[in-house]
Amino acid sequence: MLMTMIPYKVVLGLDRLPSYSGFSLVLADQSRIILKKEVASKEDVLELVRLYKVDAVAIDNIYELGSEQDIKSFMSYLYNADLIQITGSPIHGFKPLSVIGRELRITRGEKLFPLKSAEVCAKAVFSGQGFVVKLFDPETRVTISRRRSFGPGGMSAGRFRRSVQGAILSLAKGIESALRTRGIDYDLSLKKGSHGIESASFIIYAPRNQLSGIIRPLRTSSVNVRITPLFSRSFDYAPIGVKAEQLHKRHLIVGVDPGMVSGLAVLDLNGNVVHLSSGRGISRGQITRIVASLGRALIFASDVRPPPSMVLKLSASHNAITYFPEKSLRTSEKLEIVEKLELEQKIKVADSHQRDALSAAFKAYSFYKNKLEQCASHVKELGVQVNLDDIKAQIIRGMSIKDAIASSTTLHPERPLRKKRKTSERELINVLESKLLNIQSERDSLSLKVRALEEKIEELELKLRLAKRKERVPAMPETYELERRIGSLLGEVAKLRADLESEKTMNLKMLSEMVSLASGTSLIFYKYPSLKETLRSSSEGGVLVKKAEPLNDDLKIELKRSPPKFIIVQEGQPEVLMFELEIPVIPLRELTFTDYPGFVVVERSSFERAMEVSRQRLADLSIEKKKKIKAIFEEYQLERMKELNRA
Repeated sequence: MLMTMIPYKVVLGLDRLPSYSGFSLVLADQSRIILKKEVASKEDVLELVRLYKVDAVAIDNIYELGSEQDIKSFMSYLYNADLIQITGSPIHGFKPLSVIGRELRITRGEKLFPLKSAEVCAKAVFSGQGFVVKLFDPETRVTISRRRSFGPGGMSAGRFRRSVQGAILSLAKGIESALRTRGIDYDLSLKKGSHGIESASFIIYAPRNQLSGIIRPLRTSSVNVRITPLFSRSFDYAPIGVKAEQLHKRHLIVGVDPGMVSGLAVLDLNGNVVHLSSGRGISRGQITRIVASLGRALIFASDVRPPPSMVLKLSASHNAITYFPEKSLRTSEKLEIVEKLELEQKIKVADSHQRDALSAAFKAYSFYKNKLEQCASHVKELGVQVNLDDIKAQIIRGMSIKDAIASSTTLHPERPLRKKRKTSERELINVLESKLLNIQSERDSLSLKVRALEEKIEELELKLRLAKRKERVPAMPETYELERRIGSLLGEVAKLRADLESEKTMNLKMLSEMVSLASGTSLIFYKYPSLKETLRSSSEGGVLVKKAEPLNDDLKIELKRSPPKFIIVQEGQPEVLMFELEIPVIPLRELTFTDYPGFVVVERSSFERAMEVSRQRLADLSIEKKKKIKAIFEEYQLERMKELNRA
């Protein structure tokens, strides 16, 4: 006889009190009622879930828990327990709880009080009725891409490429930092370029309105940032009948190759490929929905070491094991795995993303294969009736083969299905009417959405027509002239502002220098284009000239008649003037100074140090000059003596 396979040992049935002040609850296992409570708060419910290690919380309608956000909050505290809606689902239709109670022979079809409703909810789960509620977070995609192509090549195209790829990288880092700061969950895929990244794609696990003020759409001449909400149901519903239980109990090995285009491969614990796909921008939510439709994830596998963050996050959210190889798989190794599986299982691997995901999953299966085969052999030898898939899962999680088999053989025996009483015509009419009402309600809701979307389309079409009309209307010549004049004036204003700021800065510096001059810590020297110009000045000290260069005879005579005490030169070699005039000559570069139009302000201490160095240099030059004159004179004497001797 067909047996109903129920994966739950302890179930908590709930019903909201009419006053909405709390719940009535019934705690039961497969053979008895453990606890009843007329009035309990949400905190009491969650405490019982933890204390009794409840496997499932059953309620006739999940919206009795509150808003969508309240339901999500409640589910986050359920630990490993499932939330089950007893009366049906939007896809499968609904059935009144009173009818379910009558079918299970718990009630006679009368109106149910909260405590009785809670009992019906709990017992309905053990009879295989109800739908497991799966939660899916809202998702938003943010794409950063270049606005136009880079062109055929050349130096300017290369510069433009570097600029755009650098801008995309900078934007991606900024968005990533903002999301991390606010603790918002996300996945990031990058397409690398030669000078940065060509594009970036974020899958953000938050609704679009939550990102307001954090990320904004952007459209420049080179970069485009698009924000797209990914519409999906917040909740999904899976029946807990025989077929659902088979899926629920099937443990899976999931290989994931994340990226701009992601690959997904799913194997069962016998190494059979049950799913293989790839697609652009696949999110964790989509992967979760695919896996949930096939069974329960036991292992998430990657073909690289260390594994990508998406694989780690998927493992954490599914309470699964993460597998990755000791070193990243080589392409040749992956091709060998794919060829083997294509031949043995008659599958077709479409692209490199599917190849990488399949290689990761098969490598994980191969890692545990010997243990799994030993397990199957032991079970066959013992001849016990157990769920082999469950035992394999426990062994992969670290339990010994002996303990895994022992724990499976001590489970509560399964009860046969009750023979259902033949449904009367009146009951059948009630059920059909209930389904009709739900379908009509869903139809009305969809009609409203369609109407809203049609209005939005009309609004966008109107905007498009206006934009096209605006582009077709040529601008008047006066408009062009006005725009040109405005641009010119704006440029002049910007330049004047810059000049004003520069002038303010210069005035502040000059004020500071004046204070230094007054206190004697600085000296001022006026600039002269040449030494000839200094003759017309009334300067009795030193002079500052632009360049050190050889002097003509007239200028040399004039300067020797009334020489300056020292000369500061901006350019050239000071030894030229030092040799001819025999006075200290100081290069301006050796001083600490501030340059102004027409003069420089020199720090006194640096001037005194430079003057000392220049005097020493002059003394050395004088000694060298005398030595050269003496050497010339001695050479002349020697030549003269040679001539006299020859005569």
